[in-house]
Amino acid sequence: MADGGAVDGDDLTAVNRATYDRISGRYAANQMLRRPADGRWFPALEDAFLGSMPRRGLIGDLGCGPGLDGARFAEAGFRVVAMDLSIGMVEIARESLGGRVAQADLRALPIDRARLDGIWCSAALLHVPEDGTAHVLQGFRRALKSSGSLALVTASGDGQRLEDVPYADDEQRWFVYRRADRLSRQLREAGFSIRIEDRLASNREWLIVLAGAV
Repeated sequence: MADGGAVDGDDLTAVNRATYDRISGRYAANQMLRRPADGRWFPALEDAFLGSMPRRGLIGDLGCGPGLDGARFAEAGFRVVAMDLSIGMVEIARESLGGRVAQADLRALPIDRARLDGIWCSAALLHVPEDGTAHVLQGFRRALKSSGSLALVTASGDGQRLEDVPYADDEQRWFVYRRADRLSRQLREAGFSIRIEDRLASNREWLIVLAGAV
């Protein structure tokens, strides 16, 4: 698979899961080293998202990685449940979030219908195969209350490819890139209204969306 050719969704997911299990400690260390002074990679989105939450609202940090965002939300007074496919990431996230972290696939969320006030999904959808996007977004909508909000950050572009991990020699991850117009259509079809759409260029170009359940 090193040539970046076609791969089915299950293989793609298995590659990323195994890679993140191996590099979880290095990933967390790199995040701590590179993160902004206030810890927030997407401050405008975060402010708008948290501003839409009720007091003590229940937030799902889905694709939580080492749990840095979820821990910050918990410190701000929100209730947080966090999930990641990588058990290595889950173990790190539990250091700050305790038993509120579970191993789970975005395509099969173990969350009751209409349970969450908000979903924060930052740099996780970019590892979901394109043909699974609609299913994931529908699952997000089912998990949200009727007044719920979805904050979504994913990679902008076309296609999918295998990329080297810059801080972990001989490790690679699959990335799936998405077009803003198609993602917006998929969100609307899943039962969301778009409140904010933006882009941010850093190590890659990010699509940034705040959507409300309808």
